[in-house]
Amino acid sequence: MSTIASAYRMHFEPIILKGVTLASGITQGELARAVGEVLGVTLSRTTVNLCINRGYIPLRLPGFKDAVEQILSRDSRAMYWLMKNEMTVADVWSPLGLERRKAQPHPKDRHKIDGDEEPHDEPGDSDTATVTWEVEMLHPDTMKHFRLFRQPFGPNDVTSEQDIYMSDEHCYIEAAMMDAAFNVGFIAIVGEVQSGKSVIRKKVMENLKREGSVAVIHPRSRRINADEKPQSRVTPSSLCDAIIMGISDQKPQVRTEHKVQQLENLLISRANQGYKHVLIIEEAQNLSPVTLKYLKQFYEIEDGFKKLLGIILIGQPELKDMLDETRHVDIREVIRRIQIVEIKGLDNNLRDYLAFKFKRIGAKVEDIFEESAFEALAKRLTVEDYKKRKISHAYPGLVNSYVTRAMNLVCELGGTKVTEEVIYGI
Repeated sequence: MSTIASAYRMHFEPIILKGVTLASGITQGELARAVGEVLGVTLSRTTVNLCINRGYIPLRLPGFKDAVEQILSRDSRAMYWLMKNEMTVADVWSPLGLERRKAQPHPKDRHKIDGDEEPHDEPGDSDTATVTWEVEMLHPDTMKHFRLFRQPFGPNDVTSEQDIYMSDEHCYIEAAMMDAAFNVGFIAIVGEVQSGKSVIRKKVMENLKREGSVAVIHPRSRRINADEKPQSRVTPSSLCDAIIMGISDQKPQVRTEHKVQQLENLLISRANQGYKHVLIIEEAQNLSPVTLKYLKQFYEIEDGFKKLLGIILIGQPELKDMLDETRHVDIREVIRRIQIVEIKGLDNNLRDYLAFKFKRIGAKVEDIFEESAFEALAKRLTVEDYKKRKISHAYPGLVNSYVTRAMNLVCELGGTKVTEEVIYGI
């Protein structure tokens, strides 16, 4: 089997190798890396997924089976499982029994979860799939295969505002944040990991910096958290310290109530000098109810009829749960003052988004993707919540990761474009 089409026409029929890896706690990503090291090549997790679930053997790698057997022979847990089941390493290529087809490793047996979900037999055999958050980069061979000279995705793909893709929804969120800054609003921006929250925040801060009339207070976590532990909660005292040090050279008072008075005096003084202020807090899902109540107190600081401090909270979906009045009646007076805006997936803008990303590096999206791949990707990144509602995870960071994995697989299997079949296989 040497082509993408032939690989994906193979039926879902797991082999014993799957049982060995599950029992041994060997993830597909780890096995791919180990085999790649033995053969001196870069091997994707998806190839291992096709192997253990469909029996696909990449003929371009004649030493593939020997490398897998060599790795298993060195793993004591794998050998113990084989001996217990009266098997040898050579037996791992035989079909796996029905009773273990849907097996999953026990949590304590897994080194890490990096995508052991089974691929769909055929595109569309299910409306949902497990979303894998593993990050992968384009391999050098993939870059050459698609004639790319720069990475379309990665940690340095956004170096200026011109590099930011803005859908209508993103533009609305940017406008809402700007309005909170100029008109002293209280807003919460909620988005999943890799949904682009930080990118929009940076764009808003650049806009405000150019405009010049709004002073941005964006305390870093180490200035908010007195003990500098990333998971520690923000306290009212440490937040006061961060704001005071962000707008002045004054040393914060010792007692919290004195800090609040100091903060109020500073805001009034600076407002009289013509300054507006906006406080931007990231990872706001870590705020405690007590701190939220203090934020309401800060928001209500006024000079006559004029409020003095706009507040923008940015956080993961847990922030929305925290701001649910039915769950947190004790802070309803805070919740009722906060406008909540959610960042949704890119479902309806996937093609435009990818066209934008590839155009930036001199490539055409139609040279890399078949049209059917975009709809398949949207479906692949859709899951159901506990109420069976469909939730899109087509966020920029996750789309980047999935497209990268798909392109690496196309190169590995010798294809020409990312197809619907490829998307459903990663």
